[in-house]
Amino acid sequence: MSSGKRLFLKSQNARLCCIDFGGDGPTMLLLHGLAGRANEWHSTAEWLSGQGHVFALDQRGHGKSEKGLADYSRDAYVNDVITVIQQLRLAPVVLIGQSMGGQNAFLVASRRPDLVRALIVVEARPGADPATPAMVERWLDSWPVPFPSLADARIFFGGDTLYAQTWLEMLEEREDGYWPQFRKEEMLRSIEDQARQDYWAEWERITCPTLIVGGERSFLPQEQLQEMARRIPQGRYVQVEQADHDLHLDRPERWREIVGDFLRDGQGRGVSL
Repeated sequence: MSSGKRLFLKSQNARLCCIDFGGDGPTMLLLHGLAGRANEWHSTAEWLSGQGHVFALDQRGHGKSEKGLADYSRDAYVNDVITVIQQLRLAPVVLIGQSMGGQNAFLVASRRPDLVRALIVVEARPGADPATPAMVERWLDSWPVPFPSLADARIFFGGDTLYAQTWLEMLEEREDGYWPQFRKEEMLRSIEDQARQDYWAEWERITCPTLIVGGERSFLPQEQLQEMARRIPQGRYVQVEQADHDLHLDRPERWREIVGDFLRDGQGRGVSL
């Protein structure tokens, strides 16, 4: 499958890149997690485009979207998604987000229910966690950048796996080696709110069919994701066995099965596929 067609849009004076993966039918918008990019969804888009027209966004500070911005607040991220949906005329959209992208997705569904027909939240939660920023900083500091070669980077990310290949594709070559397509300080600013801000009240306003997906081996407490499903009228929680936080890359076949079931069965009835 091709990497898709890049579309560039303006949101709050930020230049954003959105990938059009093609397909026919209901529109679907995919949101990556912190430090990711739109093209990490290409394996998902390969099969999802058989059920709808698939788009994925490079969120601000990530991928080909603009960096060096003044605002990396949660509201800025959420407003970007709303702008993209409106500018590309995607509404009502099936909105899918992982980690930080999942948080942005559910806040869009809460604040603008008219724009979202169904929601899939992967490894994201509404509750605050004071330990999150320090944990993320340790993770980013563990990257031995610059990587001397892609072979070195492949070893660091775990070898010959979809997960490793996806992270390799996010690196860019410079004179001194291979670097990620993001700035560490901007990533940390992007999650400052997770240490203190509670979004449960907004979560409980979601009314569209919603699937919450968690990884058995994730650092996130899965009972919190189960609680998310209980607190909304059309919520459903599914756990992916032997999967970590990036479960769409760890267990892509199981991920496809779960999403397909949701879009076809009674919980996904409002999706109108």
